[in-house]
Amino acid sequence: MKKTSILFYLFTTFSLHSQYCDVYVNHKNKKGVQHFICPESMKADLEQLYETIIKTHPNPYLYCTKEQLDSAFISANNMVVTPKSIFDYSLVISNFLHNIRDSHTFFNPRDLLVLSGNNYRIAPFYLKKIDANFYLSKIYKNTLPLGLEVLEVGKLTVDSLYRLASALCPKESYTESALSEITSRMMGIVFNVRNFKDKIQMKYVNINGDTLITQLHRIKSNKLLNDEEWQPPKTISYEFLDDVAYLRIFSFEAANEKRFKKTIDHFFRKVDNSFVSSVVIDIRENRGGFILLLEHLLSYINTSEKTFDLTYSYKRSDLDRFETLSKLKKMDFIKKAKRVYPRGMISKEYDFFNSPKGTVSHILYEKQLSNRRDYVYNGKCSLYINGLSMSASVLLAAWFKETNRGKIIGTPCFGSSQGTHGNPATIFLKYSGLPISISTLKLTPKNTQIENLGDI
Repeated sequence: MKKTSILFYLFTTFSLHSQYCDVYVNHKNKKGVQHFICPESMKADLEQLYETIIKTHPNPYLYCTKEQLDSAFISANNMVVTPKSIFDYSLVISNFLHNIRDSHTFFNPRDLLVLSGNNYRIAPFYLKKIDANFYLSKIYKNTLPLGLEVLEVGKLTVDSLYRLASALCPKESYTESALSEITSRMMGIVFNVRNFKDKIQMKYVNINGDTLITQLHRIKSNKLLNDEEWQPPKTISYEFLDDVAYLRIFSFEAANEKRFKKTIDHFFRKVDNSFVSSVVIDIRENRGGFILLLEHLLSYINTSEKTFDLTYSYKRSDLDRFETLSKLKKMDFIKKAKRVYPRGMISKEYDFFNSPKGTVSHILYEKQLSNRRDYVYNGKCSLYINGLSMSASVLLAAWFKETNRGKIIGTPCFGSSQGTHGNPATIFLKYSGLPISISTLKLTPKNTQIENLGDI
């Protein structure tokens, strides 16, 4: 009860000073901190969110009990008895979603910038937490030297900003080490979402021990996405450093799947034709993507020759993968399934497709890993990961560990050996207009132990 009271105070301090509120929120040209939404609208949105999770998520009680989730829902309703800014309301929503501990079921604070129409200038930066201090790891236009200890951004101390980012950061299983890393990374975006002042200053300590203040460069948020100095220019790249072959995969969510596969093919063709003592696969900051592309990579390093086995857990709903297919693709799926029924994996999917809403199915996919060259690299192989390695990257790390394929180097990834969720569907809350991602799929590696819930 005491904890709830403290949270209620934190979430409502700013809102209590305003009497006016909107029933429906129009986000355009206004930041989330400037909108206030009425209590009944917030409660209706919470009801919509809760009902959609129960109808859609394959297992919302994997990391919490039904009683715990129901209690969290009641607590969330108790926190919205007065008007709140959209930003404060997003804190309530995130606090509720944290109970599910699924990083694919969350509210992304970055969406508040998108909803505002991308007309606001932000000051992009990343901080890294080491022990109790925060250091600059990246900043737009290199305004300041990297490695400086940062004390304040705007009027917020870095400790306050970290706590705020933690309240909005998604959770995944019980990955506490990775959670600290991703929270640090989110500090920049959380600050920019919350800030509405034109000038942004950063207080820091320079190498001489002097405390200084510098004004930061700003850029429109929509332009930042196309800034190659800030965003990784490629999804995948590689280089050969003496006798080490280095493969960098920034994401498994490639805009061009064929090009991604061809890059993997070219890399291992060169490995095969060169004197290579080891292969390094770097998936640091890789936030996941398509399982098919992960499987293509595995086909080149699978020395055990075993199948890649994943159990897909689905819940039949209006938001599952089949309901989101286009009419033409759905007709094509039905035609192919009927042609081979009851044989093959597609027949199991067809049974699920024909089941009533709310049905949960667990389908084991045993993927025979292969590539056109029928080539497998048998040499030394290492995997680089960190706390920003998520989703499909977690499956790769789990496979590496299970098969003893090589050393895993870095900090724990954002997931456990229990696998990951996926195929998130996005709903928009009726009154606040906030977009929320909800998982429609759970992928679990075969033979994992239920106790393995912590970091990899």
